[in-house]
Amino acid sequence: MWVSLNTRAQVSNLENKPGSKTDSEAIKYGALAIDRGNGFYFGWAADCSSLAEAEKKAIEVCNKKGGRCTVVLSYSGTGCAAYRFITGNVGMGYGWGLAANREEADKKAKKECAERSYGLPAPNVVWSCNSAGSGELKLIYDAHDEINSIRPGTFTDY
Repeated sequence: MWVSLNTRAQVSNLENKPGSKTDSEAIKYGALAIDRGNGFYFGWAADCSSLAEAEKKAIEVCNKKGGRCTVVLSYSGTGCAAYRFITGNVGMGYGWGLAANREEADKKAKKECAERSYGLPAPNVVWSCNSAGSGELKLIYDAHDEINSIRPGTFTDY
């Protein structure tokens, strides 16, 4: 099941002056924040005008859901991020992915979640995309290695 959390504002056509960029051509930023101890809590931000705005918004959305959240993924440009997670009586696992489209991002999220959940399927998936024309897709931060380096049973203070 795909759940779209993408909220895109309509951008009016602006006169394109030589050498200037319209709002729709400016670089946009996105971020994902999660509660690393309970992957059920997450928050997205997309189409933000700065990295700081995207990360702050993602953390605020996640914290409002009840989590103790930190950013695990931030990026700029045209692309999509997907987040998969397991909840309930089957255990806990989560993973994310970033790619040019949501299908490729979801493939990466599935693979990463499977690594953390010992192969259990992750039926919960959400995604968010920056608008087309918002710059070349660039990964800014990915907490994958940081989280994978923590041994099970280790207490952390994020």
